Amino acid sequence: MGVFDLRWISRVVIFLLIIPRINGWGKEGHYVICKIAESYLTEDALAAVKALLPDHAEGDLADVCSWPDEVRRNAHYRWSSPLHYVDTPDFRCNYQYCRDCHDSAGRKHRCVTGAIYNYTAQLMPVPHKSHLSVIKYNLTEAIMFLSHFIGDVHQPLHVGFTGDEGGNTIVVRWYRRKTNLHHVWDTMIIESALKTFYNSDLTTMIHSIQRNITEAFVEVSTRKNCKGAVCPNPYASESINVACKFAYRNATPGTTLGDDYFLSRLPVVEERLAQAGVRLAALLNSIFSDLLEPEAKHAVQMLLPDYVNGDLSALCVWPDQVRHWYRYRWTSSLHFIDTPDQACNFNYRRDCHDPHGVKDMCVAGAIRNFTNQLSHYRHGTSDRRHNMTEALLFLAHFMGDIHQPMHVGFTSDEGGNTIDLRWFRHKSNLHHVWDREIILTAAADYYGKDINLLQADIEGNFTDGIWSADLASWRDCTDLVSCVNKYAAESINIACKWGYKDVDSGDTLSDDYFNSRLPVVMKRIAQGGVRLAMILNQVLGDHTQEDDPSFAAT
Repeated sequence: MGVFDLRWISRVVIFLLIIPRINGWGKEGHYVICKIAESYLTEDALAAVKALLPDHAEGDLADVCSWPDEVRRNAHYRWSSPLHYVDTPDFRCNYQYCRDCHDSAGRKHRCVTGAIYNYTAQLMPVPHKSHLSVIKYNLTEAIMFLSHFIGDVHQPLHVGFTGDEGGNTIVVRWYRRKTNLHHVWDTMIIESALKTFYNSDLTTMIHSIQRNITEAFVEVSTRKNCKGAVCPNPYASESINVACKFAYRNATPGTTLGDDYFLSRLPVVEERLAQAGVRLAALLNSIFSDLLEPEAKHAVQMLLPDYVNGDLSALCVWPDQVRHWYRYRWTSSLHFIDTPDQACNFNYRRDCHDPHGVKDMCVAGAIRNFTNQLSHYRHGTSDRRHNMTEALLFLAHFMGDIHQPMHVGFTSDEGGNTIDLRWFRHKSNLHHVWDREIILTAAADYYGKDINLLQADIEGNFTDGIWSADLASWRDCTDLVSCVNKYAAESINIACKWGYKDVDSGDTLSDDYFNSRLPVVMKRIAQGGVRLAMILNQVLGDHTQEDDPSFAAT
């Protein structure tokens, strides 16, 4: 081997030591984030996370938080490399998902924020543990990727400039050591802090950061700029702002970074570690939260047919599918309530009847009836006076129907069914707009046509988002009769205020109508789900009271 070859090899070795190092906080940083997250997990979320972790982790999420860095260069996982970061235009100091989230080949959604959306969708909802083997996703890998990428998006230079690869090509000295700016933020600041302030003890550093996490910090970190369960875009925007203000500043190629840089940037690093941990916990709590109490959840799983693997949502549309069958034709009038035109109010005695005037044959009456049927479940499943499985499916579906405003619409237009119009460019009717069009348009425009992501956003809004303060009032119900009437009254009021307003046959409804009505639709979906869980907890849960008269049909 000649001298030239030796020189060439030495240069390659030096190059590999310096560029590109994008291991996101290094092993210590990711460990800190996941340890902080573990301390904020609810009991249900912690149990779910432990059930998903590989055996060698022994229930410790922090132990596998660096796994995505360890496997990214393996041939089997090479595809994951661009998922650890997102590059932004040079010196722009802002982040835009549509502009920035792509890999080097221009393939969309292949960046750290896209990965967070993806793995959140895979994990949400997680079925009963006994059915994990049938899931098409590897949920163990999903939990490890998600936990890691939440850390990465909080490392400022993982949302750095395209031209310098997030600081990877900015060669600097960290005190006496040659390195690059990205590596300084990945590991060097943390390593120096451990030696200088924490006696090289990572546990001590974690405890110090945790002591600085106040309730106010948690409140701001979990809610600021976040309108759903998963919101990596604001976190990425924060990171590029921090990168411009602190990381890139006074750190040009060839600079020696010492005490001034270290001491002024350490608080920023520790805050980003804390924010990542708190937000990871909030996300996991949201993913693994369950409004159903254990006894009610078990009862639901017992009542559902085996082929749905305990997933009630898989059969929520069953009543629509069978309503035109001869055997179930009697159920057609149970899906709605017609109210007098322009009255904008609901009266059970006046309105709850079928077209032939038969009383109690409407969606409010159906909810009372099937709730009463399910209340017999606690007396033993051997009581076969009622088909408990069908009662569960009907109740779940009709709780959705009564929260759809146009299912409590006017008599003459059949709840908007006869109001023909155009939804953007295609023909539809007003009822169908509220049944499907608004939801499908939202899924296409904001969630990459992924209903799971839309669901995650809705759930995040009431678990730790804008509706969380309203959750108790949604679930408050001491008398089912009055509660069901209230749900119907809410719907007709919304139908008048938002559904029918400024709509005539032949109109074209587009952006103005869609953007103003979408929040209403999402809130009604959330209310329907929360209230369904409340009723199931009452009739199927572990309650000491005997038959509660407030939940009996009248």
